Amino acid sequence: MTALLPATAATVTTLLLKNHGLRNTAVRGLRPNDAAACSFAGRAVTLRYLPVRDDLLAAQSLSNPTALMHRVLDRVGPGDVLVIDALGREDAGILGDVICARLKVQGVAGVVCDGAMRDVAEIRALGLPLFLKAASPPPSFVQLMLQDVDLPVACGGVTVFPGDSVVADEDGVAICPAHLAEAVLPAAAEQDRVERYIRERVLRGEKLKGLYPPNAETNAAYAAWLAAGAT
Repeated sequence: MTALLPATAATVTTLLLKNHGLRNTAVRGLRPNDAAACSFAGRAVTLRYLPVRDDLLAAQSLSNPTALMHRVLDRVGPGDVLVIDALGREDAGILGDVICARLKVQGVAGVVCDGAMRDVAEIRALGLPLFLKAASPPPSFVQLMLQDVDLPVACGGVTVFPGDSVVADEDGVAICPAHLAEAVLPAAAEQDRVERYIRERVLRGEKLKGLYPPNAETNAAYAAWLAAGAT
């Protein structure tokens, strides 16, 4: 889990809309498994599930050393975010506590799944940030099977490509296309810092006029605030 976010999810979606015309960047219909520990950012590693086909179940089993999930677990690491297309299904838990424990040990920043998960209390205790649609006791293979990794997926109504930036917090999950990340994320972090400065002045009783959006005088005061060592 990253200690410092590059920006908030809200500001990322705002700049993607204002500066790049991207409207569909906020994953919908998900909730944090733990609202107190749901802030993270990282690179998308995409997983796509399909309705189960019984003749392929043996290949899915973790007892099969070549199962696709083993390949996923062998390649993920610090800064990665699993983004899972589970078809919006709520009747089978995609991951459980054992796999999530391995993800935690490997430094995975978080998991975003537009379906159900199982062992949600145990996952919460692990401290692995997770956004999910629902909790469900049955294992994934009752209804779904892992079919693809590192291909474009649809998660919560948003198209996600491998390597896209994922920014999550209590507001939800934002997806920033990889080719825009260098422009958007630093700008969003700076806007968040400006707004934090403005909020402090508003809380001291100042009116919004000239503060928000900032005029030249406010921008000069903000620059002085930074020069004085504020972060």
